Amino acid sequence: MKKLRTKADKLFQQYITGKYKKCEICGRPTTVSHHYFPKSCSSALRYEEKNAIPCCSGCHLKFHSMFSAEMNGIIIEKRGIKWFKSLQKQRNEIWKTTKANYNKVIEQYENS
Repeated sequence: MKKLRTKADKLFQQYITGKYKKCEICGRPTTVSHHYFPKSCSSALRYEEKNAIPCCSGCHLKFHSMFSAEMNGIIIEKRGIKWFKSLQKQRNEIWKTTKANYNKVIEQYENS
């Protein structure tokens, strides 16, 4: 199961960094996708595009440092409170970590 999750995670990252060419914060080239709601907090949002913040490695570091509150505020300001509340609601949904579900994610992002 871990191999499937790793493959799904990699494909999701490739999809986001391929689709969004510029960091949402500073405009530099996108190198990574940051999960607004961490993967550890919500399996339902792990592969949700709305939860992905395309960013450069510098801004990604800021999300995981003492600047995280400031960075989260910037994203809410840009995307809006409606976006935030929608994700908040969705984060409590259950997404079962089954082979079938990982295979669906892999298929979705392999074909994107």
